[in-house]
Amino acid sequence: MGSSILQKTLSRLSGGARNNSCTSNILVQTAKDAIQAAENEFRLKPKVVDPNSNDNTANQESIAVAKHFLEKTSPEFLHSFAAKDEDRLVKVGRSIVDLFDIDSDDSVLLTQGLTHIIESTQILSHIGPNTEIKVPTVRFGKTELQMPIVTLGTMRYQQTWGGSINDMEKIDAKGQENLLAIMRHAIKNLGINHIECARGYGSSELQTGAALQQLFKEGEVKREDLIIQTKVNAMNPKLFRETIEKSFAMLQVDYIDLFSFHGLNLQYHYDLIFNNPSGGENLMDIVNEYKAQGKIRHIGFSSHAQPKFIVKCIETDAFEYANVHYHAFGSYTASGGGDFGGNKEVVRLMKEKDMGIFVISPYDKGGRLYAPSKKLRSLTLPEFEPMTYGSMWLFGHQYFDEEHAPIHTFTVGAARPSDLDESVIAALQFNSNPTGYLEQIKIVSERLRAAEIESFGEQWVNSWWHGVPQCDTDNDMYQFGQIVWLHNVIKAWGMLDFAKDRYATFLGNMEKWDFTKPARENIAKMRGRWGYMPGLAYEPTKDYSDILRDVPEENKERVLEAIKFVHYHCSSSSEKQNDQILPEWEQALDMRPWTAFPERK
Repeated sequence: MGSSILQKTLSRLSGGARNNSCTSNILVQTAKDAIQAAENEFRLKPKVVDPNSNDNTANQESIAVAKHFLEKTSPEFLHSFAAKDEDRLVKVGRSIVDLFDIDSDDSVLLTQGLTHIIESTQILSHIGPNTEIKVPTVRFGKTELQMPIVTLGTMRYQQTWGGSINDMEKIDAKGQENLLAIMRHAIKNLGINHIECARGYGSSELQTGAALQQLFKEGEVKREDLIIQTKVNAMNPKLFRETIEKSFAMLQVDYIDLFSFHGLNLQYHYDLIFNNPSGGENLMDIVNEYKAQGKIRHIGFSSHAQPKFIVKCIETDAFEYANVHYHAFGSYTASGGGDFGGNKEVVRLMKEKDMGIFVISPYDKGGRLYAPSKKLRSLTLPEFEPMTYGSMWLFGHQYFDEEHAPIHTFTVGAARPSDLDESVIAALQFNSNPTGYLEQIKIVSERLRAAEIESFGEQWVNSWWHGVPQCDTDNDMYQFGQIVWLHNVIKAWGMLDFAKDRYATFLGNMEKWDFTKPARENIAKMRGRWGYMPGLAYEPTKDYSDILRDVPEENKERVLEAIKFVHYHCSSSSEKQNDQILPEWEQALDMRPWTAFPERK
């Protein structure tokens, strides 16, 4: 598809000339002219700063770049429904400008990168309220649901992550308007009818329920056409029942299609579900009561645990689906665990059990792909942008995995309607030409692998996780596999900002830890946080030789140096040398036009 788009665009730019073998230079020059025109337009204007909207100079200049470029290359888009949302123009403008920051002399990278932008806008120009283009669906394992291969996640569009708001009168009207626009766009324009909530997502259930009622009232959406999922943490049975009822009340629905035990991360949670140590009701019995009443249709779980523990949960045969971390660049908290250094064995077992396979957070915990490093963007281009590659890798998984394990869907935590664009475009592209895109996925995967081997050597790439301690039990303090993984993604792919975000959780755990008390007591005190983000940060004065005793001798020194490296570069308390932060580790661009509502001060 990219080739035909390029030829059409070049023909338009060159006035239909066919004998110019260097017409791609015209495309690059068109982009340069657009950047220059926008700079001239805003050079003398006063600077306006507003992180919460597009009414600021930086975003308005990005919009101008996009308009100047698209007027010449994709005028159809500027007259489409999609272009009414300025967020899309901001993203286009930023993407164009940053291409020249990566490598202004690489004509292939520039031409293909610009072609991706044009192709994306062409696809978006055909999406809207009155079009039939929708996200493909697949069978969601034994649930037999027809699941869209992209899911609307609700952890980024609500007003607050705090759980204290129970009244819509306390919800900002502008924020609710944005949330409703996201839901309407997902359901009506894109065919994304799977909405994933959680009781622990602050005001998300409350606001989602209100939006659903409005859509039902307007006659735009029917309840039976939706797949509504919510998640509740394991807790004492009485509070668990009350919390489930609270979810029903907030969502204002009579039944939940997919109910998940949220964060089945620790043996403590497992025991509450299957073998309550207090002798009270098992939580699974409670959920099965709701299922028998028709109030819950299917039962699953989400987990940030190690592969061995997730396998244990799956082997109970009590679940029809699960939400897990499994991404092109690693498995987040499970990175460094299991037989493969991640959740591959989990996904394969789910396929064997005919479970619905749902991947969590491919763009953030999968690598902060909306704001990639310059090195990562240069490694995925010219074939894909990093977000597109992250999506394509999941769509193509069943074709290149030796056991053909599929990924049925993944969630996109949308803070604005345009946040669904990249995943939807990738879904439509892959569905139109799987063979062609599989070849491109292979090319990029091999390039990323080569970058790893160049950085570390093949022996390390194939064995770095062997013997490295993880939080496998409720008594383990160190998640060093994940920290070594962070070292790898920084050095191989430049993902420093992502690593800083993730290492901050280890530092936070360290601040709350009381070293005068046993590990189990500490973990019990901070169980809610620990289950999702386990592990302590590196302490320079501590001797870790005994903790690393199971690491093969050939890796021991490198593992310790990797842990020190991450602490040095990612700890706010360490003395860093600026000259050791490589330019290629810097952020390339940020596809978030403005600050999401729950992140605002």
